Amino acid sequence: MPAYPRRLTRKRSPLSPEFICLVVVVIAGAVTAWWAGQLVGMNLSVIQTAASVLGIGESAGAPHAVGYSVVHAATDQGPAPYCQSGQTPAFDNGIAALHQQVGNVMGVPIECEHAASAGGDTVQATTTGLAAYDRVTNTETFTDGWHHWARTADGLVTWDGTDAGPPSQAGASVTQEEHDQQQ
Repeated sequence: MPAYPRRLTRKRSPLSPEFICLVVVVIAGAVTAWWAGQLVGMNLSVIQTAASVLGIGESAGAPHAVGYSVVHAATDQGPAPYCQSGQTPAFDNGIAALHQQVGNVMGVPIECEHAASAGGDTVQATTTGLAAYDRVTNTETFTDGWHHWARTADGLVTWDGTDAGPPSQAGASVTQEEHDQQQ
């Protein structure tokens, strides 16, 4: 038992063999990572050169359309669904009035307004969501899936969520000025 307390009180030198081995391994790892990064960089340029020689790469001068474009949305799909011959999709009647209040959030119509039920309800798909008219409540609505806008007798109403119909609580109406501030 006398040897046990000696082990606990014995100090190790700051440059122990284990510490020196750890330092060597860390330095070797850093050098290897730097070397591999340099090697991969050269190999990637060789691959890019080989691809361009084989005609597989892109030319630097060819621009690609990125993001939303009104021109492409209206012309890429040929004849628009639910439109008469020669007719182009446009917001009409109450949905046009809703578009004037809501603005560009509604996007561009990609089909003509068409019947959604035998009761006179209509719908119209846009580049950003769906516009609809409910004949029973005489309400035009637009949704992007989560955010909703409706033109009611009380004015413009907005709400978020999965409920398709406008909320019935007072105070849900938003004036045009408040709407502009939200944008």
